[in-house]
Amino acid sequence: MKRTATDGGPAERKVQLAGGSTFTVSIPKGWAQERGITPGTGLFIYPFEDRLVVAPTEHAGADRRAVVDADAVDTRTLVRQIQAAYAAGADTIEIEAATGFSSEQRRAATRTVTELVGMEVAEETTRSLVVRSLLDPAEISLQQTISQLRQLALPMHRDAVEAVTAGDAEFARRVALRDDDVDRLFALVSRQFYRVLVDVREIDQLETDRLTAFTQFRIARQLERVADHAESIAEIADRQSAPPDGKIADGIESLAADARAVVTTALDGQPVEALDRRTAVVDALDEFDRTLYDDGDDGTYLYGRLVERIRRTAHNGGNIAEAVSLVDAVDGGS
Repeated sequence: MKRTATDGGPAERKVQLAGGSTFTVSIPKGWAQERGITPGTGLFIYPFEDRLVVAPTEHAGADRRAVVDADAVDTRTLVRQIQAAYAAGADTIEIEAATGFSSEQRRAATRTVTELVGMEVAEETTRSLVVRSLLDPAEISLQQTISQLRQLALPMHRDAVEAVTAGDAEFARRVALRDDDVDRLFALVSRQFYRVLVDVREIDQLETDRLTAFTQFRIARQLERVADHAESIAEIADRQSAPPDGKIADGIESLAADARAVVTTALDGQPVEALDRRTAVVDALDEFDRTLYDDGDDGTYLYGRLVERIRRTAHNGGNIAEAVSLVDAVDGGS
């Protein structure tokens, strides 16, 4: 059964000509009042694909708030809830502790806030922390953030492999620390994508559309995973008793470079070539994996794990290619 304005469904109206130079559209009184629209209410009208979206102007600067009860959770969960509130697009995060913060809680909360892009502690007492966003959506570029992720994740992956083949555990530890920077940028992309989903105004301020924002979120997720693989690869340098021999080292470096090429090719807007490269890399990795186990070297298990991380990197590149292909298909059909 078709829903109507009287039961919360759409209100169907025809555009009328008023005064010879103005178009008007009437709104059912009850329908409007249920949505806080009264005489004098300002409205934004946004074009959105095949429709128009109406949004009240008085909510344009509405403050999204999230409250975190520090008394109800342990420190690890407290950190996760702060991060979740940020990713969900909160402008203000109120962290409350009726019994007072422990020193561990306060340190963890403050450290977490400093790691979030554009957030700062605005008010602080013995029982509360109020965190506010300094971000202006109009000044944020999702595409630029993805470019920064690319510039962090791919060199991190390359350096992690180099640390293993060179047997440089100290270098590997420094490489792994870069994952925090990648996580910060991915959290920013997640935050802005969520805000785009829930508020049409964000689409206008970010100068994007939902499909593009979704694609950028998917790409950012894959780059964040590439950095995670790099961190896992770097950990191997600290666990191996000696660096791999020349043949194995050359194979690892070559295959890792090929996997990263899948990612860069997809990011450069060549999805078909990227998917072909992924297939070739995965086949070569399977063959290299068999060679590792046939040789039965002491480091077989560790290098087998490394190979798996390289394989996943190639698949991350393939996932980016598929996301880019979707946008191309939609653009091509429009």
